[in-house]
Amino acid sequence: MRCRFAVATLAAFLIALAASLIALAPLPVQATPAGTVPLPVGAVLTGDDETAVVVDLSASSRPGSPSAQVTTDGVRRKADITPLMSTGLAVTIVVDTSLTDATSVPAWLSAGARFILEAPPGTWATVIGDSAPATAIAPPQQDPAGIVAALGGVQAHGERDTAAALDLAARQFPDVPAGRKLAVVYTGATDAGGPSAQELGERFRKAGIILVVATTAGASPYWSTAAEATGGFFAPAGNPAVVPALDQVETTLRGRYLVRFPTPATRPATVPLHITTPDLTLSADVPVPAAAPPPDPTGPDRMLILAAVSTTALVVVGLLVTWLLGYRARRKRRPPPIVIAHGRAVVPPRD
Repeated sequence: MRCRFAVATLAAFLIALAASLIALAPLPVQATPAGTVPLPVGAVLTGDDETAVVVDLSASSRPGSPSAQVTTDGVRRKADITPLMSTGLAVTIVVDTSLTDATSVPAWLSAGARFILEAPPGTWATVIGDSAPATAIAPPQQDPAGIVAALGGVQAHGERDTAAALDLAARQFPDVPAGRKLAVVYTGATDAGGPSAQELGERFRKAGIILVVATTAGASPYWSTAAEATGGFFAPAGNPAVVPALDQVETTLRGRYLVRFPTPATRPATVPLHITTPDLTLSADVPVPAAAPPPDPTGPDRMLILAAVSTTALVVVGLLVTWLLGYRARRKRRPPPIVIAHGRAVVPPRD
């Protein structure tokens, strides 16, 4: 009897011990879905048919393709989302080639060569030299080797012509869609030497070009203001150590994406944008500005045209009047015709 009791007691003890151990064991951790976080929006590039939004997805750490949705004109629909550094990109490289900071020119040329060699296959590219007069060093092409060869043949010369170089850069690749154009500027200048930062940023934004600037000029509110207005950024570079800035350019661009969707029929509008990545859900309300007003019919261009037409008309009328007066005078100077009547020549009296 005592033996059975002992066995029963021992069994009860073991069962209780096992239950305690199970109760103390940690439960499996279940992943909870991440909440929606604010989506960093770099710039909104609006066209009549399509709007492109530059966004920063560097907060997402898991590999995988993101998806995007927007609500436009009351309808929720999918939006196209692609990495900024992907096929179809067109790049304009602006290099400071002036004697103003000749010691940095080799580093800038190497930076341009490195960038195009790391660009997506099939990227269109051109190079503009920033020294007076600003001009294209390499024409638009899809040959990285051609761009590298052109950069390798450049020598520092002349003074900076930054405003003209950027003006030339803003006119490149007019047929490429907004957001698929990138201007990368390597310079020692503290500013563009002409337009304000706001004017420069607005011009590139309207042209659909994302502006990125790396400079040895140190902290530059000018370049930051201009670049950020386009969805780009400013990368300060050391002198002569520019490699950290080049790494920053590459890393930051890899985190940028382009979201494209049909421009709302009614503008201005606020478009809710939601992006889902493997580990995050991000959202933002994207402001789409109103369409640009049509040209003022009484604006300076219209007035110049009207003035030119009026002047031309007055000149034509004046010439016509002069010709008519001369014609009448010539008719009066003609000798009167001889009239033969009844077999005799009669000269009519003069008026």
